[in-house]
Formats: sequence, structure tokens, C-alpha cells
Amino acid sequence: MVAERQCIPGVCIYVDKKYLSQQYELTSLNVEYWVHGTILDLSKVYGLLTSTEREIIEKHVIGRSASLYLVPGILLGYDRLCFDAESWSMLRDAGVFPGEHKVKLKLLKVEVKRLAEVKEVNLYPYRDVEAPEV
Repeated sequence: MVAERQCIPGVCIYVDKKYLSQQYELTSLNVEYWVHGTILDLSKVYGLLTSTEREIIEKHVIGRSASLYLVPGILLGYDRLCFDAESWSMLRDAGVFPGEHKVKLKLLKVEVKRLAEVKEVNLYPYRDVEAPEV
């Protein structure tokens, strides 16, 4: 038996919708979106990581894969990306706290699930596009 992926509400990243849902025409009509990427960096919102924190982050977080459930910003100006349970447990175990830390991700692809059909769309395969914080 394979368990369905679950997202963790409240542990989310917000991205201007022009970078994801608008650009790739992602709507929420009977579709489920999972975005897959790699964690590039992690920092504190205020202040700096201690050397011990940085060591733990580099050992257990940076370079690891992450999956996020995408809620397209249909009426809002931003998309909401919520970490799945496995990705969040990795961050949680490294002492990452929502609102206290910033995660920098390289988003690689979006998995589009519509009924029994699943397709993948590569995100910006020709160059890196950096989206500012929302």
C-alpha cells in the first residue's frame, strides 16, 4: 500500500503567481500540483545562523530534494507552496522554524495530477529564474 503525500498547512513559501501558475497556466480545477526542487540555502529572517546551525543545515538540508503542494493564486497575487510531510520533517529535525527561517529553493518541475493522468512539466529548463520574496 502506498500512502498519499500530504502537505503541511502553515509551512509554506509564497511566490508571485507570475513565476508559476500564471506562466505555466496552472489552475486549480480538479487538478493537484506537486512542485519538486532542491534546497539551495537556508538562513534566518533576522540575524545570522550560528556556526553549529550552519554545520547542521549544510549536513542535513542543503542539496536535499523537497516536494511542495502548489495552491495556485487564482484570486490572489501569489501562489502558495506547502512542504510535504517528508520535506518538512527534514527541515523540522534540523531546527527550522516557520517565520524564523528563509528557505531558498531551486524549483525543477511540477507534477500535474488530473484524475488518473500524471504529467510532469520542467520549470524554466533553459535558465534559472529568481523569484523575489512575497
